Amino acid sequence: MARNERAFDGVGGVRIVYDVWMPSTPPRAVAVLAHGFGEYARRYDHVAQRLGEDGILTYALDHRGHGRSGGSRVVVRGMEQYVADFAALIEIASYDHPGLKRVLLGHSMGGAIVACYGQQRSRPPGDDLMVLSAPAVAVQTLIAPFMAVMIKALGGLVPGLPVLQVDDGAMSRDPDTVVSHFADPLVYQGRIPAGVCRALLRVGETMPQWAPALTAPLLIVHGSDDQLVTVNGSRRLVEFVGCTDVELRVYAGLYHAVLCEPERYQVLDDVVSWIKARI
Repeated sequence: MARNERAFDGVGGVRIVYDVWMPSTPPRAVAVLAHGFGEYARRYDHVAQRLGEDGILTYALDHRGHGRSGGSRVVVRGMEQYVADFAALIEIASYDHPGLKRVLLGHSMGGAIVACYGQQRSRPPGDDLMVLSAPAVAVQTLIAPFMAVMIKALGGLVPGLPVLQVDDGAMSRDPDTVVSHFADPLVYQGRIPAGVCRALLRVGETMPQWAPALTAPLLIVHGSDDQLVTVNGSRRLVEFVGCTDVELRVYAGLYHAVLCEPERYQVLDDVVSWIKARI
């Protein structure tokens, strides 16, 4: 499968790098992928390869401040910047491949980005498909209330201030995934800064208001033993979404990075089967 690196100017002129994975056969759909916090697009090469086996081409960006993209390292003032960059990539993919069904795929923070994009889109229900992997839509349940108040205040004043340490070892039960994560120089290893925390807190706290606007067919995949982003957030999201074609699949014993667990291809096969039934 061919992979090409490209770039565009995002919000504020920040250079956003993205990759395109093109299957060897004529594409049946185009997936646009948003990675999680601290990562970058090529950490999902195996995902793009699996999608490509069934004729789904993939566009995936490095979020601003992540990987090869420009901008201050993992610093953002609001979810709006991430969403605007993601929306720009969707438009590029649609321009390059008009008429193809779009699959919007996001993991963790990327899942929150996809959800935020989805609730403000104007396309008819069913025009897009949405697949969320362990979406970070309930961060407020994992942070003490007094800490959340402080983070939201700091996020507006000093968005780059590191405030929240997470156990990256809890992302996967696959030792090779964990080792490669820590060894990869393009992966951010520090604390999550206040600006990102503030953005995710707002997403979780306002879910009952924005989730009913999600009308596209939706699949959520989540590990039952996720210690970084609670599966209860996905359960709650399913209760509030406005779409009728919605499914939550919880995988027993899996950690946060369900697409990078030892059972990754079981999960990916399920995702591909769900997509193929709708394109």
